Amino acid sequence: MVSLPLLKSARVSPIPANPLRSRAPAGTVEVTLVLRHGAPLPTVEELCAEPPRRSLTHEEFEEKYGTSKKDLAAVKRFAAATGLRVVSVQRDRGHVRLAGTATAIRKAFDVDLKRFEHGKVSFLSHTKPVSLPRSLRDIVEWVFGLDTRPLVTHSSASLPVPAKQAAQAGLRSYTPEEVGRLYRYPATQGEGQCVGIIELTGGYRNSDLVEYLAKLGVKRDAPVTVGPNTPGFSVASNAEVTMDVELVSAMCPKARVVVYNADSKDYSLSDYLRVFAMAISDRENRPSVLTTSWSFYEGSLIQKGEEAAFERLFREAALLGITVCAASGDLGSQVPTEGGSPTGAITAAATSYPAASALVLGCGGTTLEGEGDTIRHERVWNRLGEAMSMSPVGAPVAAGASSGGVSTMNKLPLYQQGMNVPEQVTTTWKDGVFQVVSRTPGRGVPDVAANADLHTGYQIYFKGQDGVAAGTSAAAPMWAALIVRLNEALGQRVGFLHPRLYALVSEGAPVFNRITQGGNGAWFASEGALWNACTGLGSPDGEALLAGLRRLQRRKH
Repeated sequence: MVSLPLLKSARVSPIPANPLRSRAPAGTVEVTLVLRHGAPLPTVEELCAEPPRRSLTHEEFEEKYGTSKKDLAAVKRFAAATGLRVVSVQRDRGHVRLAGTATAIRKAFDVDLKRFEHGKVSFLSHTKPVSLPRSLRDIVEWVFGLDTRPLVTHSSASLPVPAKQAAQAGLRSYTPEEVGRLYRYPATQGEGQCVGIIELTGGYRNSDLVEYLAKLGVKRDAPVTVGPNTPGFSVASNAEVTMDVELVSAMCPKARVVVYNADSKDYSLSDYLRVFAMAISDRENRPSVLTTSWSFYEGSLIQKGEEAAFERLFREAALLGITVCAASGDLGSQVPTEGGSPTGAITAAATSYPAASALVLGCGGTTLEGEGDTIRHERVWNRLGEAMSMSPVGAPVAAGASSGGVSTMNKLPLYQQGMNVPEQVTTTWKDGVFQVVSRTPGRGVPDVAANADLHTGYQIYFKGQDGVAAGTSAAAPMWAALIVRLNEALGQRVGFLHPRLYALVSEGAPVFNRITQGGNGAWFASEGALWNACTGLGSPDGEALLAGLRRLQRRKH
């Protein structure tokens, strides 16, 4: 069997030799093959230039774009010839999961697959490019599962603070409905809508949710869970899931809430792709909005092919009328990255994905001070110069800041042109001389913002006690809740709404509370800018946004 290397599938960063230990992998290995669609999807550029006028149904999408039976048959022949088992087939997504022994997987894809261990962390990876037989060369676009490095993390800046300690420290906190009133959310409650919450791991206690909703006086149906809901040993992950579920459940009392949980053991990109595909292809619940607070950093450890596979999913979501909201991150303009610079630097200016996708609504964070139903003051959330020691275990808690910047892997979208998005500047030291290598326009992150400061945080209920939590992990579900309410009020899915948001702002419509003060390290808000790389266009004025979208809706008819 003649094999050809899959383009750009060698690891972007070498596996460090120390202090990792490696050995031949044992047991069963599962991989996901991403196959070409039956017909080409619209490109990101085409979707930005001409957003879908009507959402496709899942059945219409599969009929038009589903992977051909001929291509699926070729993959099944490959599996049989290499001793691999077909675990599942998603024709609409073009995903086929295969499983086999580590030895069979190594031979099938001609990779030097090894299991690496570093302390308690164990993962699979390889250095050679993935190879495919000539018969699959134009059919398979990417293979997930051969690299399970823990690259995905959640964006929460801190563990929940017990409510009593927060009050004693003088922290202000709000119920989600109080924040909704400050942002003038429409009075709709999501009837006839479904919002999906993307989780990588962790879980929430149903008893916590029941007690929380009772305290707020909210009556609603229990969330549906696709995948396990098993609170694990990671307090941070459990807190993430709990906050997401409680905020959305409280803000959309009449919407169906579905929690999609990958139950990942290794925080891998493969598991993150799988849970997104699970939600986007869900024909039973058919979510119109998805929210995620999990992300991975662009540029340092991932391949372009891996991000391209996620972009495929978000193009599919746009065609299906699904709005995807994602936290921009909680570390300001800098993110942790691999070392290797002459100074041993461990941070770099980079954006977090999926907020960096031009098809995903990137949600940044603010510090919100309100009185009654009126916003007194709102600025960029930035407390990087502070640390707090109020977590339940007594350890210092990083205070964080709204992440944002310019994507290195995604082009400047049409809707952001004219918004003065800065260029991504690449520099280097060579022979003792500082040089600017390139200036590249890129997608600006975030698009929008909402309250995210722990000092003005959200009241939640976690592990049997009242608490306060925040982060852009809260901003994303709050925006998802707003969009669910907008969908009900408009009588249709807003779907991929970025071009309309930016158009309304360009026309001077007062649909956002512009943030003009503060910064996140490298980037700053200002009085004269309509958009900034800290809080995007600003926090929402829900009623004004609804009116603006209705005006645009009437123009189409």
